[in-house]
Amino acid sequence: MLTRFPAEENLAPTGFSKIRSPGSFSGTRDSGIPMSTLIFGFSRFEMTALNRKAWKRLYRLASPFFYSDVAWKARGMLGLLLALSVSIKAFDVVMSYIGRDFMTALSLREQDKFMTNLYYYLLAFSVAIPLSVLYRFTEERLALMWRRWFTLHTLDKYFANRAYYRLGWYKTVDNPDQRIEEDIRSFTSTSLSLFLITLQSCIALFAFAGVLSSISWTLTVTAIGYAVVGSIVTYFLGRPLINLNFEQLRREADYRYKLIKVRDNSESIAFYRGEAKEKTRVRQRLKDVVRNMLRIIHRNLKVNFFTTGYNYLVIILPTIVVAPLYLRGEIEFGVVTQSAVAFSHVLNALSIIVTNFGSLSAYAAVVRRLGVFTEVLEEAAAPKAAPCAEEGEKVSLSHVTILTPDTSRTLVSDLSIEVPSGGLLICGPSGCGKSSVLRVLSGLWDASSGRVIRPPFLESMYVPQRPYLVIGSLRSQLLYTETRSGFTSAELLKVLRDVDLESMFDRVGGFDATVDWSATLSNGEQQRIGLARLMLVRPKYVFLDEATTAIDEKGEQKIYDQIRQFAKIIVSVGYRSNLQRYHESVLELHGDGTWHTEKGGA
Repeated sequence: MLTRFPAEENLAPTGFSKIRSPGSFSGTRDSGIPMSTLIFGFSRFEMTALNRKAWKRLYRLASPFFYSDVAWKARGMLGLLLALSVSIKAFDVVMSYIGRDFMTALSLREQDKFMTNLYYYLLAFSVAIPLSVLYRFTEERLALMWRRWFTLHTLDKYFANRAYYRLGWYKTVDNPDQRIEEDIRSFTSTSLSLFLITLQSCIALFAFAGVLSSISWTLTVTAIGYAVVGSIVTYFLGRPLINLNFEQLRREADYRYKLIKVRDNSESIAFYRGEAKEKTRVRQRLKDVVRNMLRIIHRNLKVNFFTTGYNYLVIILPTIVVAPLYLRGEIEFGVVTQSAVAFSHVLNALSIIVTNFGSLSAYAAVVRRLGVFTEVLEEAAAPKAAPCAEEGEKVSLSHVTILTPDTSRTLVSDLSIEVPSGGLLICGPSGCGKSSVLRVLSGLWDASSGRVIRPPFLESMYVPQRPYLVIGSLRSQLLYTETRSGFTSAELLKVLRDVDLESMFDRVGGFDATVDWSATLSNGEQQRIGLARLMLVRPKYVFLDEATTAIDEKGEQKIYDQIRQFAKIIVSVGYRSNLQRYHESVLELHGDGTWHTEKGGA
């Protein structure tokens, strides 16, 4: 029985806008898309800054890395980043005082003091530049190390207990490949960037608030009030962008998926002459993307009117406030420029929301997507107890009932049968559950009731109707299911002759040839590749799931004759007319859960 997770929007963010670290030495304010929503909360979404479940999910995603087998290295690099952050901001403060004296000396035409402070400036630059470069390098290395660890950690779960297969049963998880590749990459890099931005903002606020208050308390209050008002206004102006951006991600994903589907089914579309209809469907997806993007552009127009004015006013606002002090002779000219730098740093620290709106909204979506994925993956990867199943030297089912994974439909009810040594053919109408019986015997599915005796895995082999073709050489194709090494080219060539693939071998260029196998081989040749793997393994128990449907009758008989030479038991799924003669018994499913057995043979 599956655990039901809350329904999830089909969000598929393709990445984030780059988040800039506020650790620059220019003293200028970074501009960006407004995002005050994280202060006031996404009231219409599960992922909110104040949402306890969201914070818990974020902690579960981020914390394991810092307690992993590479924790000492990760903590060391994080400690180095913290030290660099403090050093960078300390130099920012020092440089604000150097800049103050530098500008004052210039205004008073004091050449000696001007040159002295110029040397101080150059000395500070010579230290600040390596610090800044090392900071960026360490951040990128830590993000890459985190991504590598997180991905490997996720892949361990993904391939454990066939979790990659069971994920298909959960409707809350779409595109697991995208979540492993793109979402993990975005999560690790953005988490680190946001953490460091917040850290540096706190350091800057602490460092420059003192500088600002020493110049003018009025200027300090002005910076706080300006940031608060800016956050409130951008929140109300930018709030509709949250829905629009989430919707844009979904529509972009639908558009991309449709293009991929056309590529993957190009031959079928060409046979049907379906170009016109497919083009219409692709154009409709593009139309949806463009229509929603226009809404975003129009909303951004309103937001940008305010944020552009907000950014321009920052340039002159501190000068306006302290100008009366300078005109009255209470401060030097350099203090005016220092106040502008300090004001900018304090305002940056208070305006994280305003400067990182787009990145934070996309980040919230990824945390949610990745959080749901890891929760589902943990359940899918957990070992499943199957008290009604055991291994033995025979294949039998006793009072077995088989349900679909979502338990919505009974495929087979109260099935009791022991497979005879002469083999069993499972037949019936499409969708009646023929392949599901094989899934239960292989352990992919668990029977909801009854007792199953399945053969040892190492002595069994299951051959699907459409074999999996790996990316690699012909030799790699043949050896995919074989764990042993040492097969000679002569042995492999003999297997190809056994399944009538000798002409294919000559056509593709030998065992080391690498081509697009799915496009190069016919359906019959692909099935013969799967059967060639079977001939190499030579298991005692063979399970064929319509594995010869694209092979001619003469070739099919030749293959079954060869399988009988090494297989103790053969279980086949297929049609009665052409396979019955190769099996001693026939199990026919009726599609409503009922079944019956009869004697097979020619």
